[in-house]
Amino acid sequence: MKVSVRFMAAGVGALYAGSSFALDSFQIGDVLVEPTVTVGAAYLYDKNQAFGGRTSSVGLEVDRTSSRFEGFILPGVKITGPQTALGTFFGGVSAVGAMTRGGSDAGGFTHDDPESVSLETAYLGWKSADLFPSLGKDAITLSGGRQTFMVDNGFLIGDGHADQGRDAAAWIGPRTAFTNTLIAQLNTGKVHADLFDLTANADLDYADYRDRLRLRGGNLEWRDTLGTLGATYFHTTDADSAARDGVDVYDLRAKGTPFTALPQVSLAGEYVWEKGGDTDKSAHGWYAQASYAFSDLSWKPTLTYRRTQYSDDYDPMTYGYGGEYGTWYQGEIVGEYMLFNSNVDIDLLKLAVQPRQDLAVGLMGYRFQLEKKPDGVTSRDFAKEVDLYVNWTVTPTVALSAVYGMALPGDAAKQMYGDNKRSNLFETLVTWSF
Repeated sequence: MKVSVRFMAAGVGALYAGSSFALDSFQIGDVLVEPTVTVGAAYLYDKNQAFGGRTSSVGLEVDRTSSRFEGFILPGVKITGPQTALGTFFGGVSAVGAMTRGGSDAGGFTHDDPESVSLETAYLGWKSADLFPSLGKDAITLSGGRQTFMVDNGFLIGDGHADQGRDAAAWIGPRTAFTNTLIAQLNTGKVHADLFDLTANADLDYADYRDRLRLRGGNLEWRDTLGTLGATYFHTTDADSAARDGVDVYDLRAKGTPFTALPQVSLAGEYVWEKGGDTDKSAHGWYAQASYAFSDLSWKPTLTYRRTQYSDDYDPMTYGYGGEYGTWYQGEIVGEYMLFNSNVDIDLLKLAVQPRQDLAVGLMGYRFQLEKKPDGVTSRDFAKEVDLYVNWTVTPTVALSAVYGMALPGDAAKQMYGDNKRSNLFETLVTWSF
């Protein structure tokens, strides 16, 4: 699910289960040192993976029924130098140790009990402090190295490393940093802007697949009390895959509560257009979402509908987990392991409630239809899926998430996988820090 340490707030989904709480910080002279450690463990049980077939959507062998354990540890430290008339320097470094034991996942990405230890982040940066008083405090930030970076909710840019193969902990996804970055940011008034140069990596050992991708571009946002308007452009380069090299990507988006008389209503939408490159690509991806919060009722129920469409040649690039369950890994079965945000239309209906301040419960229903029928497939009806999740903040340093999911194959999935069994899964993740 790409939960991660990477951010846990809902961790496995908003399961963003990685709530990261710092150890006690301390000073060395005028330098602030903030050590952190996040530890997580997950148990996953899947029945009738690939709808009972023996190979995944990418042609890798899978176990029809699988039981496995994943775990990770993410120690790190952040350092902030003293504020001077010329600004403030900062930096950080972290590492990930991860392991998986048990059967394969439904994508066939994990076999043979992998384990690994690797560098996650290592970066340096500078903030302007009060150097430009007309812009505001820390209006300008410059940074570089290995670090995380996300545009808005991660629909387009959010994850710099695909956890697969020998990385281990593929479902938790504790690695999200881009390998190389140069980032300049401006925050002043209602204006936010980014200039970025990012390198992402996706290595799939079991398929002998490697895909490095470099993104160079910029992002501009107008942030108001009623919402945010944003636009992003980037150009891909140095890609290992010809289909991803030299592509121009344009993105427009908006979100917020635009009606002052109806603060219960939230709207969001985004449109991405990919053009050019070595394969003369012309592709699009978009979503439109509306939510209504029944704030006067017990448990504060929120009802959400979202429509997402990805054309058959759309490349999701470096999409990531956006802080809410179901974005942008849509469906714990289908979205995680079968359809990867390309050639698919997705309808989502979600009901979320909060019985207590420390407890969130949600029910999500999906309908998946193929945008274009592959050769030999006579139907666009791929699958329907239902996911029930619970997120519990047990203590300020311990979080527990659990998910039950069920997916029913449509005619397209039956033809593609050669079987028509109902897929079921149960997943639970606990994270803590000290």
